[in-house]
This record gives sequence, structure tokens and C-alpha cells, in this order.
Amino acid sequence: MPTIKDVAKYLGVSVSTVSRALNNHPDIKPDTRHEVLEAMKRINYTPNAVARSLISRKSNTVGLMIPDITDPFFSAMAHDVEEVLTDNGYQVVYVNTSRKSDKEKRFLTSVMERKMDGIIVTPDFLDEEALDMLRRLEIPVVFLRRRPPQDLDMPFVDVDHYEGACHAMDYFFSLGHSRIGFMGMPKYSFTGQERYRGYVDSLKKRGLEPDPKGIVWEGRTIECGHKAMSKLMGEFPSMTAVFAANDLLGIGALEWLAENRLSVPAQMSVIGFDNLEVSNLHWIKLTTVAQPRKEMGRKAAEVLLQMLTENKLTAQSILLPTELIIRDTCTSASASDH
Repeated sequence: MPTIKDVAKYLGVSVSTVSRALNNHPDIKPDTRHEVLEAMKRINYTPNAVARSLISRKSNTVGLMIPDITDPFFSAMAHDVEEVLTDNGYQVVYVNTSRKSDKEKRFLTSVMERKMDGIIVTPDFLDEEALDMLRRLEIPVVFLRRRPPQDLDMPFVDVDHYEGACHAMDYFFSLGHSRIGFMGMPKYSFTGQERYRGYVDSLKKRGLEPDPKGIVWEGRTIECGHKAMSKLMGEFPSMTAVFAANDLLGIGALEWLAENRLSVPAQMSVIGFDNLEVSNLHWIKLTTVAQPRKEMGRKAAEVLLQMLTENKLTAQSILLPTELIIRDTCTSASASDH
């Protein structure tokens, strides 16, 4: 197998010249670097990544921690994170934590062991042990669709979940709805709590008290939405509209309503949150709050690249706006009174 000495011999230059060319040393002319790269191709030489990382003290590796790769929301963001980082010479190492605290901590341990240059994280659990691990990393960390605790000076890229929920509720009110149910994600979810807060504050702003019977915390999936709709109809039968904290819950609600021959939107209006591709299928056409998933992934990668380039451990956080996408699952309250 060819070595760096073979490249130097082929070109008639020193080994140190080839090494500096490989590591983009400023005293190497562009023409020389080009000649080195061409020579590498001709003699089929591949640089040793481990050796190069020891010299440059960089691994050119970035970690991406996501809670659920099967969730289309996270897979879309991950795609754009990887696209930006690979275009800039970084290898992305994925870790799917399956929303388990121990897997999140194992990832942070692996980051230290592999000497990754930086990480993008979407944690579900941040106990004191995990926070301490993050503090000890001493590499750039960007939170994606999560907010770090205030004492952790690390940037985030997210949307305003509260504002998005308020827009959904405003639309319901503009249609005359006041008896509005809520399907929540797990109570520990920050994003779920922010959307719930928007739901509650929107009601109170109009002098309405949230009815505990009209609020169900079931989970994240279509199956959870199916169960939640059944519970809401049993406990809060006067409801004319339901706000689902994510699209999968909303689609589960639509499924239950269809099975029980309740017409949407004639008998029940439904709004989701996320604007997943499935929500726009012609037999679903769910009105929903859109998050710019691809832009969120790109922005997180760009913030991390900025920190890596400037050799800084913090940067400005980015809060992106949401957009209400009106489709076919809402109508006026007078049409749905029953």
C-alpha cells in the first residue's frame, strides 16, 4: 500500500511538503497542493485519517444526536444537517437515542472518546449528570429543536412553538369555535408544553377557562391520537374542534372520527402541528402549523460551522417563525354544532 513517502518520492519533494499540502498549510501554494492531490490519485495513496487527526488535532467528525430517526420530522432535519456538513468536509456520525436517557449519555461519552470536533443534539432528558457531561466536552454544541438550560451557554435553533399554537387557536376562534379540545404529547416534552401553553393562554385571553375534561395527554403517535380522540369524545362531547400537538396525533384523531362516521370538518374541526408530508395527502389534507424543518437543519449546521471556524464555544441562537397551513379539516362552529 502506498505511503506518504511514496507520494513525496513520486513528486521529488520532501515528506513535510506533502504533509503540509494535505493539511492546507498556508505556506503551500495552490499549484503545489493540486500537484500533491493529483499524485495521490495516480499512485492510489489514501491518507491515514487517524494520523492526520493527531497532527491537526481535528477529527473532521461531527456528532448528530436525534431522538427518533423513524419520525419523519427528525429525518428531514437530519438530511439537511448532513448535507451542509459533508459539503464542508465533515463526516456526520448519527446516533438515534430512541428517547432513552442512557443512550443520550452513551453518545456524550462516545463524543469524548472519538474526539469529535462538535455536535448537534436534540435531547429528551437533561439531568444533572448529562448537563455536567455537556459542560466538560469543551467543543461546540448546538441544540436543535430544543432549548438548553439558561446556565448552559450553548446556542439553539428552534421555532416558536407557543406562537404557532396561538395562531392555530386564533384560527379556531375566527371560525367561531370556543369548545376546543387539546391532544398533548408527553408532559415532559418542552415543545409539547409550549404548544399547550399557547392553547391555554389563547382560551384565557378570550375569558374562557380550559376544561380539564377537554385535555388529554396521550403520546406522539397516530395510535395515541386515535385513543385521545376517543377519550375526548367521551369526556368532552360538546367539543366542536380539537387542537392536536403534532400531526400524527391529528391524523389519529381523523382516523377515529372516520371510523365513527363523524364528518370532518362538518362535525369536527381538527388542526395539527408540524406539517409532515403525510398531512397533505389528498384523503387527509390536515390544517396544520408548519415548521421549516429543512431550514432548521441547515441553520443548525451553519451555526456549528461558524463556531468551528471561529474556534468559539457559543453563538447567537436562532428562533424561526411558524406558518399556519389551511387545508380541509376546519370549518365554522355553526356547521359543526351537534
